[in-house]
Amino acid sequence: MTTSLLPWPPLPTAIRDHLEPGDNGPHPWDLSSLTDPLATAVWTWLDEVAYWLNDTYAWQEHQVIPACWPHHPDIAHDLAALAFTRIDVYAAATPAYIPRWRTDLEDFHRRLTTTLGPNAPCLRDKHNDLPHRYTTDTANLAISTRSTAQGPTTAPDCKNRSATPD
Repeated sequence: MTTSLLPWPPLPTAIRDHLEPGDNGPHPWDLSSLTDPLATAVWTWLDEVAYWLNDTYAWQEHQVIPACWPHHPDIAHDLAALAFTRIDVYAAATPAYIPRWRTDLEDFHRRLTTTLGPNAPCLRDKHNDLPHRYTTDTANLAISTRSTAQGPTTAPDCKNRSATPD
C-alpha cells in the first residue's frame, strides 16, 4: 500500500541563513522584528506551512487554518512558533519529541478555535475582524487617550485602592 503524503515545505535559504549559530539578526519566528527580504521569505513560507497543516492535519473544521490567518496576529505568531518548533523536532536524532509537537499542534488548534469563535466567517472565506477587533480597538483607544492625557501613572482605578478588600 502506498500513500501520497505532502512533503513539509522546504525552508528557504533566506530563512535558513538566519538560523545559523552566531547570526545576530532577528529570529525568523519573531514576526514583529522582521524586515525585508527576510519578512517576505518567512510570510511566504508560513503560508506554505499553513497549507501543509491543513492538508495533513485539518480533519475537522476547527482545525482549518483560514486563508486570512495573516490578519490574525495571534494565529500568525502561533503558526510561526509551531512551524519552527517542528523543524527542531524533526531534526533531532530521536523521534522522542514528536509527541510533544503533536500536543503543541492540538494546543494551536484550540487557540485557533478561541480566536476565530464558533461558526467563524473566516472559515468560509469571509474574513471578519468584528467583534474582537472592534472591542480591542475601542479599548486601546481609551487606554491611549487616558495615557496621553495623564502621562505615565498608575492605573486610575488602582490609585486609592487599599491592599485589602472592603
